[in-house]
Order: sequence, then structure tokens, then C-alpha cells
Amino acid sequence: MNKIVIEPALRTVQKLDHIDQVVAKWKRERPDYELAPVEIIGRAGRIMEYVDRILEAKFEEFGLSRASFDVLATLRRNGPPYKMTQRDLMRSLLRTSGSMSLRIDALERQGLVGRTEDENDRRSVFVTLTAGGSDLLERVIPEHLANEWTLLSGLTTAERTELASLLRKWLSCLEENAEGPPLYLGMTLLHPRTSLMKRRAVGLPDVPGLLVHSVETGSPADEAGFQKGDLISAIEDEPVGSVMALRKMLNRSKPRAKRFRVTRGTESMVLRLHNVQD
Repeated sequence: MNKIVIEPALRTVQKLDHIDQVVAKWKRERPDYELAPVEIIGRAGRIMEYVDRILEAKFEEFGLSRASFDVLATLRRNGPPYKMTQRDLMRSLLRTSGSMSLRIDALERQGLVGRTEDENDRRSVFVTLTAGGSDLLERVIPEHLANEWTLLSGLTTAERTELASLLRKWLSCLEENAEGPPLYLGMTLLHPRTSLMKRRAVGLPDVPGLLVHSVETGSPADEAGFQKGDLISAIEDEPVGSVMALRKMLNRSKPRAKRFRVTRGTESMVLRLHNVQD
């Protein structure tokens, strides 16, 4: 009688990566720390360092940066007439108004986009993809996609599908927690800890909140009276502990005009800012 031999399934041995080493060292030094988030967040950050470097190198071959490519690609996929307001571009790419203006300036000098004023709103400017910009994209996109395929070559089809599903779930959770669309305020805010350190550096007392780093001229924040160096500590008497918390408060439908508790130097004041989701 023939013997049937069942061989054990082959196991895939994974090499240790940099994050494994980081986690091992922390476990040795502080075994009480719960390091599961580092396994994910740390790897995501390190992967993006490699991805950014490789993508940027390819874009440089065409005289672009990744950020400028994103602007051109956003205009192109928006469909004819390949035109969007600068504000809509900023919202779509989750960029500040200052950085967006610099990118559009550079692209305009290259003849890849054009600017026109909105006849219905003097504060609004349309950005349009030029024929030269469209032609450049036709050359860049195939090579960019091939570059991305190379970056994913270490994964099987099934693994790519599973990873995409998990990332979609994670991103959906983050977007849901943001509670609403990106808000156009026209000012850049600093992280609470950075805000605290900035105030300490100039001898101002510790006040928790978000420091205003810059204000765009003619923006809702500018019209409300915000200035660089203001510290936002509360909205409708509710403390503001993070940018996400601020977003949640502003996305509430009422009251339409929110009261901001602001500290300017050592002086406390109240500024009012209307909902600006439109």
C-alpha cells in the first residue's frame, strides 16, 4: 500500500526591516510601551520616504516636482475646460494658500497653466491647464505609472488588492473623523506644542491653543481681523486643542458666525468668523 506523504506548507520568511529594529530597542528599554501603532505608522512613514524620493527623481526628468505634477494632474482629470479656482485646487490637494500660490506661479512661468480672474468674484482666480501643460502630461503620466508599478513589484496581485482595501478603510476612518470638507480659512495654524514653544521663545506666557502662522490677504480670516501671531484658544467658549478639533467646531451648522477667543500677545479678544465651506 502506497504511503501518502503530506508536506508542510512552505513558510515565507520575512527579513527584518528598520522598524523591527526600532521596536526591538524600545521593547528592551521600555517593555511597558504598547508599540503596535509604530509597526504601522512607522512603516508607512518610512515607505513614503522611499516612494517620494523615487517619484521626485522621475518628475525631475521632466522639469517638474511631485507637487507641481499634482496640480497639473488635478486640472486634467477635472475634465474640459481643465479649469479650477485656486481655492478649489487648494482644497482638492489639501494645501495651504501660500504654498499653492508658489506652485502655480512656477507653473505659469513654465507656460503650463494660465490664470484668469473670476468675473463674479474679484477675490477668486481661475487656473487653467494650457496646451503645453496637457502635452507634457501625456508624456509624463505613462512613465509615472510605470514608476509606481515598479515600486509595488515586491507585492503579489492578491497582496496589492488586500493592501488597497486596508488603506481605503484606514483613510475612510481618518476622513470621517475630520467631520466635513476642508475649510477655507485663509490662515495657516501651527501645532499646539509648536505654538507653545513659539510663544515661550519671545517671552510670552503659556496659553494652550493654535498659533496663527500666516494670514492670506483678502481671506475670511483677514476680513475677520486675524493677524500673524494670534493664538486661538477657544471657539464658542470650547477649548481648541488641535486643528482637527477646530475643524469639527467650524463644521457645526450653528451658530453661523463663530466666536473665536484669541490672545494677541497678552491681550485677550474675541473675533467672529463666518462658516466658509462654500
